[in-house]
Amino acid sequence: MTKKAVIQGILALVLMFAFSGCTTVKGWFSKAKPEMPPEVLAQKGIKDLKKQNYDDAIETFGMVRDRYPYSDQALLAQLKVADAYFFKKKYEEAYQAYREFEKLHPTNKAVPYCIYREGQSFYRQRSTIDRDQTYTQKAIDEFKRLKQKHPDSEYITKADYYLARCRKDLAEHEFYVAEFYYRTKHYQAAIDRYQAIQQDYPEFPKNAEAKERIQECQELLAKQDKPKGFLSKVTGLFDAKW
Repeated sequence: MTKKAVIQGILALVLMFAFSGCTTVKGWFSKAKPEMPPEVLAQKGIKDLKKQNYDDAIETFGMVRDRYPYSDQALLAQLKVADAYFFKKKYEEAYQAYREFEKLHPTNKAVPYCIYREGQSFYRQRSTIDRDQTYTQKAIDEFKRLKQKHPDSEYITKADYYLARCRKDLAEHEFYVAEFYYRTKHYQAAIDRYQAIQQDYPEFPKNAEAKERIQECQELLAKQDKPKGFLSKVTGLFDAKW
């Protein structure tokens, strides 16, 4: 064997061992870390929630839900994802997550809690009394649904509290609109609003004021209808008793 052939053989062996070593090292680094079991992930998610790391909590509970959909922790994860959105003040996302849980698990004991949180999600989005009250009405609908479907729920007392506040907001909104009509001299429209307040919100503290406004508007309407000046004198001739 020539010297050149020997050198080539040695180089081939060196290259073979080098590539073999790289493959082994690469294999060590390429091994994925073992996945955490669902109970460990769930505990991590709960810790993230307590620390107010809501994005981390959503991600962690999402992994529990997606990787272990049939585990006991999957139900908890679905609920906690909704909670994380709620505490993060992402109320639309929270509502959707609670609603999805309710639809997927209609007989679960956590359903009353979900409905209560759905109502709160709308309540937290309500506007001031001079603006549209759609979210206020949606909150009322959810709290009423809770009372109707789960009258013995532990969340009924809290729901009643928020329900009363929502009704007060709606009454205040109606009163605000009625006052606008009153100020702009649309007296009949104002009367209609004041009367609606008395009928729909008998507990409203400003109903006495609404009653006074109704009487005042009626008097102002009567004055508007009464003939003035020369015309009133002419029409008065026909009212005289001869």
